[in-house]
Amino acid sequence: MSILQELRRRKVFRVAALYIVGAWVVLQVADLAFESWDIASSALRYVWFGAIFGFPIALIFGWRYDITTDGIVRTPPADADAQIDLTLRRSDYVILALLMAVAIGFIYPLIQQIGDTRSQQPVETTQRDIESNSIAVLPFDNLSGDPEQAYFVAGMQDALIAGLSRISALRVTSKTSTARFKETVESLPRIAAQLGVAKLIEGSIYRVGDRVRISVQLVDAGLDKHIWSETFEQEVKDVMLLQSEVAQAIAQQVEVAIRPEEQNQFESAESIDPVAYEAYLKGNFHVERFTPQDMKLAAQYYQQAVDIDPDNAMAYAGLAKLCAFQAQVGMIRPQEARERCLLPILKALQLDDSLPEAHFNYAAHMIWLRYDWEEGEAAFQRAIDLNPSYAEARQFYSHYLTMTGRIEEGTEQMRLALELDPLNPFVRGLHGVQLLMAGDLKGSIRVTEDVLTSTPGFGFGYWTLIHAYHYLGEKDKAIAAAAKEHLVFDDPEAAMALESTYAESGYVAAWLSNAQVFEEAYGTDGLQALGVGNSYEFAGEAEKAIDWFELGYQIAGPNVPYLGASVKTPAIQSNPRFIKLLRDMKLDYWADKYSQPSE
Repeated sequence: MSILQELRRRKVFRVAALYIVGAWVVLQVADLAFESWDIASSALRYVWFGAIFGFPIALIFGWRYDITTDGIVRTPPADADAQIDLTLRRSDYVILALLMAVAIGFIYPLIQQIGDTRSQQPVETTQRDIESNSIAVLPFDNLSGDPEQAYFVAGMQDALIAGLSRISALRVTSKTSTARFKETVESLPRIAAQLGVAKLIEGSIYRVGDRVRISVQLVDAGLDKHIWSETFEQEVKDVMLLQSEVAQAIAQQVEVAIRPEEQNQFESAESIDPVAYEAYLKGNFHVERFTPQDMKLAAQYYQQAVDIDPDNAMAYAGLAKLCAFQAQVGMIRPQEARERCLLPILKALQLDDSLPEAHFNYAAHMIWLRYDWEEGEAAFQRAIDLNPSYAEARQFYSHYLTMTGRIEEGTEQMRLALELDPLNPFVRGLHGVQLLMAGDLKGSIRVTEDVLTSTPGFGFGYWTLIHAYHYLGEKDKAIAAAAKEHLVFDDPEAAMALESTYAESGYVAAWLSNAQVFEEAYGTDGLQALGVGNSYEFAGEAEKAIDWFELGYQIAGPNVPYLGASVKTPAIQSNPRFIKLLRDMKLDYWADKYSQPSE
């Protein structure tokens, strides 16, 4: 008898079908029930894990047993006669007990995870006082009926957030934290609680040809009530005017004052070239997806925007941001980035000195590619002054402050960034880095592990875990984190080599082997200088580590400014060469600290 016939005879297919239907019902019920039980919707993944894991157990059960009116019995052999005794034997009870134990052993921790999600959420949303002037703009509905307009709808949300953020009396949540609530079924008060805001803006975009209509509603989360709504309409070329009009109307309803200089900015909004603006929005749409292919598309659209409209400051700021991304991930070398990235930044500032994004790009360029602390800090402060709700600027300003030894100020800026963008995994990942630099190793692990667990597919954070676990002496976990980092960068061979060397030859040999992997990569990627240095550091080779740190400084690698705060190996900290390197970078706080005799 073929295996297919035997599966059919034993009713395994029927069991599989019933299991799938039952699992689907459980998932639907859980999806509806979680909200009323104050369980975050992200916890639904644990139900998925349980359903997937339970499937092979159900198939094993279906192969060996049948459920009848007399209870559970053994499935008869194919050649059995009608008189065979199918009652359960002692071995069957053992098998069933094992299947149940395995199922409980896997499902119970998932139930605990769901319970933890429920118990932690109210704490997260009630620990901070919610200011009455705090507001979040939820993703707009696309009423055009054209999926190709998704970029335009997202761009209009961006534009409104940018307009509201210019009003210093408002605290505006970043777009990245609101993105998860697109097409959500969660209640508005619960959404507001998770975002830490008192009011929400819902809206829809309807575009036909050259006309665009935006309908907005203001929701008081505490009252769970829509308190204002209005519809605005303009031609696409006047969307900047439209954004200004909507932002001012919302500010009036929230009853906050607009400063004269802010009012002047709203009144200075001008018409734009619609084709150039659409190209700019498409560039934003792709750059936020952060894949190599999307970055190439973003470059094309931004360039198209400036070709059509050479006076488009926002498009030049987009080109600058894209260039910085490419430098940070090693798509272009630091030497090239110093020249290429500065040109669009200066052009954007020349065209519009009031553009916060241009000042932020200038700050990041000055600090991470030119090590010009004073110039970079002044640009950070200007960007935040123009947009007090600029979470991205605050999170990187936090890193700058901590890197230069102003740890308390850095901690405060990171707190503000988390308030403004509480659900953004990248902000939370950078929080983990800031805690590492500040010396809170366990806190950095807790924050980083949480973001990696709660955001499947998110790869940023393993660098933090490698350092924190190494400095705490948890070798197994440091190696595991390093292997996962290799996998994130699509290098399974390096991950396997690291783990196998560790298993066969120990911790030091594993890091020496890892250093060789990075050294080979250095020929094509200048960023790997620090990867080599860190590997030698973890292997206990202080002099070799400093060799590569110095090389990283010579090529002006964008991660070199972190050295003073992130390197915590005493043999390196006290080394005169390392102290001189810190002084060369004008990181005097750390140089002075490490020059002092250890207690």
